[in-house]
Amino acid sequence: MINEQIRVIDYLAQKNIYPISCKQNIFWFLSPFRNEKTASFKVDNSSNRFYDFGEGFGGTLIDLISKLENISIKEIIQKFSNNSFSFQKQNDFQIEKIQTKNEYEILELKGISSFPLVKYLENRNLPLEIVNIYCKEIHYRLNQKTYYAIAFPNNENGYEIRNKYVKMCLVKKEISLIKNNQNQLKIFESWSDFISYLFLFPSDEFQFDYLILNSISLLRKNLELINKYKTIQGYFDNDDAGKSAMEFLKNELSSKISDESNLYIYSKDINEYLVKSKYNYQDVHLCTQISDLIHLNG
Repeated sequence: MINEQIRVIDYLAQKNIYPISCKQNIFWFLSPFRNEKTASFKVDNSSNRFYDFGEGFGGTLIDLISKLENISIKEIIQKFSNNSFSFQKQNDFQIEKIQTKNEYEILELKGISSFPLVKYLENRNLPLEIVNIYCKEIHYRLNQKTYYAIAFPNNENGYEIRNKYVKMCLVKKEISLIKNNQNQLKIFESWSDFISYLFLFPSDEFQFDYLILNSISLLRKNLELINKYKTIQGYFDNDDAGKSAMEFLKNELSSKISDESNLYIYSKDINEYLVKSKYNYQDVHLCTQISDLIHLNG
């Protein structure tokens, strides 16, 4: 049944409707049925149901499609049964929101020092010394409220925003390319995987260029950029979207691309591997030695 196979948040993402905030498994949106400045449209991702407080109306995905697209429930079911329903599942959907200039204001960018953010990094085993090189602590106003988070910049002067409760984008979703004038490229899905890699292999920091996709959906449009490099190493998530991305690059780039996911074969990504491994700062020297041995032995 459509309600069991497609998430409400995925359907809304295809309509370019993204959450303003998320706490635990509750997503808040600006209502798709009217113009508003305060989010009053709630999606409970656990039950896959929505409720619009402004309309006093809620229900399942079918109810939402029926109202938003003005078609009958019977038509929706028929289209879905005939595989003519236009939805394409967004496997790489995350809690992302591209804000317009009228919705947000950046108040301050500085070194990361706020205790909740430092604690967030500690819980993910991401060393503050490295994070502060590539990220900032951002204070911003959104819909008349002020927030702060970790900000990782991208190539369009946008920021990936992260803290314990929020995972979104300010300004514009785009890749982050870190250039060290090398002809070898390492690709990561997220900034936390990139930082985790530098923690594990600190001697590699300036030996490669690094491409952080920030969303795996940006991979295809940057194929020409990727193909300029002599060798490419991919560190994608061990999930369907990550495996699909690696297959795409193998088909397009042949032997130029290597799959490095064996490094964290029993984890979803490098950061999860780092957390599970419980590395500490004393392990950095050991990791450096291991990295050097790997490089020496090809």
